[in-house]
Amino acid sequence: MPFIPHKKVKGKHYDVYTESGKAKVPTKSALLRQALNVALKSGVHLTELDFIPAKFTLQLHGWLSADSDLKNLNDVKKVINKSLKSGGDPLKAVDSHKAKCHWDLRVQKVGGSTWFGQTFFRAPWTGTTDNKVQGEVKGYQVLVPGGKKLAKFLAERAQKEMVANGIAERMDRIEWMKVQGQWFPPNSPGNPTKVLPAFMIAVEFFKPCVIHRRELDFFDITYFGKYLKGRYFNRLVERKLKDSEMTVYQKKTNKPVYGLYFYFWKAKQQWGDKGTPYSMRDILSAAERKKVLKPIPIK
Repeated sequence: MPFIPHKKVKGKHYDVYTESGKAKVPTKSALLRQALNVALKSGVHLTELDFIPAKFTLQLHGWLSADSDLKNLNDVKKVINKSLKSGGDPLKAVDSHKAKCHWDLRVQKVGGSTWFGQTFFRAPWTGTTDNKVQGEVKGYQVLVPGGKKLAKFLAERAQKEMVANGIAERMDRIEWMKVQGQWFPPNSPGNPTKVLPAFMIAVEFFKPCVIHRRELDFFDITYFGKYLKGRYFNRLVERKLKDSEMTVYQKKTNKPVYGLYFYFWKAKQQWGDKGTPYSMRDILSAAERKKVLKPIPIK
């Protein structure tokens, strides 16, 4: 979608999309902050680990400053490939060229019509129990009342773009998971910025994975990629904000302020370890054959 103007609402501390003569609509980021409170308090947890075949795509998304020395998609790909070969984090490598990047992980259950996803601000495969990767989840705005209003707002604009620009899909549909490499000129369909070029490059593309648990506050998934490989957890936690993370208004209260964040890391117990009923080979074989293995009780 092209750039949609939004501004802060005085006294509300969140952003809204604005259009002349129409009601203000909270942005996805504003609704996500509300929805995380719903997720944290859901209290619903599974009693078994599933083995549901799925596919995943891991993409690096970024926006380049006007004075960046990276001028096209090939320039960005060269930086990413060089970083991967040296064992580095491509996000940091591209950011060093006057860019702003994030990782998007998209997972689609076999036979599913949509994907669910997560956003990270560091290479997700670097997450460990002692050094977790902070991130966010996508789509949780549907958990709060304003989510439907936002969906309608975006759908109306997407419809206009489809007529004007021949766009085949909306931003949150499956086509975005299929992007291997794409360059977006400023203010073009798919670019959320008005004046900066953007890109989307897949580092893992439609690789097999297996979903064990998918809850509002916790994900347990095994990935079979080149870089993202193994069983990983993603958990919602509440923690005290640092001064550098607080708004001016929050600092003025002189009280502890807590935020909700998802953290991603590689599980200590991997399939094939002592006490696990399946090996990595068993799980990968089932995933490739789109076979659902028998669930096991959560201990």
